[in-house]
Amino acid sequence: MMKKQLFNLFISAVTVTLLLTACGGSSDNGTPDIIIPGEEDSECCNAEETFLAYAFLNNGFVKEITELRDTIADKYELRAYSAGGKLHVGYNDLYFALIKISTQGYVRDFEVSDITPVMTMTMKNMQHSTPTATEAVLYDQTFPAVRRAWVSFLMSSSDGGFWELSYKASTQKQSITHDATVINVDALASGLAWLKSFKAGDTTYYLSLVNPNNFQTGINTIQAYVSKQSTDKTKPYLAAEETFTIEMTPTMPDMGDHSSPNNEPLVKQESGVYEGKLNLSMTGLWNIHLVVKDKDGNIVAGGDNDSSGYSSLYWTITI
Repeated sequence: MMKKQLFNLFISAVTVTLLLTACGGSSDNGTPDIIIPGEEDSECCNAEETFLAYAFLNNGFVKEITELRDTIADKYELRAYSAGGKLHVGYNDLYFALIKISTQGYVRDFEVSDITPVMTMTMKNMQHSTPTATEAVLYDQTFPAVRRAWVSFLMSSSDGGFWELSYKASTQKQSITHDATVINVDALASGLAWLKSFKAGDTTYYLSLVNPNNFQTGINTIQAYVSKQSTDKTKPYLAAEETFTIEMTPTMPDMGDHSSPNNEPLVKQESGVYEGKLNLSMTGLWNIHLVVKDKDGNIVAGGDNDSSGYSSLYWTITI
């Protein structure tokens, strides 16, 4: 429904001349034309799919990360996008679209895989990766031109270290490897923490909170990923095969650590993401205290309380 509404809004807001054959180029004011493919161009999206992809990728919220652009066989151009065209510590959505250079149309079928972020810590002479989805999947059935992946960065870029990201892409039996490219990862505002780790035995796990900037007062559907550190720390930290239940208690540290009721634990879904309900009763700074239990109900992390009386394992967000 939301995507259909977006399509209708976009149609009413933009006046264009619809061509029956594929076209390219830009208008006189520098705004890229919307490309409507001809029926003979089976690689590219149809008119509605094109409009929806264009509206999503040009809505002012997502912007291209130009450092990650690449071409396949000089025929296709792959573009990567994120919120504001930037990356930050913690969870980030990554979106990919493939453009047919000759027509500037959105290509329907393509793959992006082996997404690999690596931090080089120059002062410590070491490297490590971070939690990530290594393959981009279809973002929405409504418009097949957009693929989505995610990366949750452990730390920001700094004088002491830098991040690089590489990937592979393919379409029409042609492929490329995008070599490791330096990217900038911003720190979060002071006091915020959207990525936490815990140990179970000799294994380190990471809890990535999905899009905490989207939370509002009241009941929120909350999602998170649980990733496992790779034996080779330079390899991506993939989603953990183990199943956990993660109990949550939100408190406001600036308001006497008062809590908010009616929260539901994060439970693993078929897609691999964890989902629960979080009740945030007012605006301000919140600590989301976490207790992680294994499939048998045993506490594996978050069992020790801090001075607030709640788990010492917590995310910190603001709404």
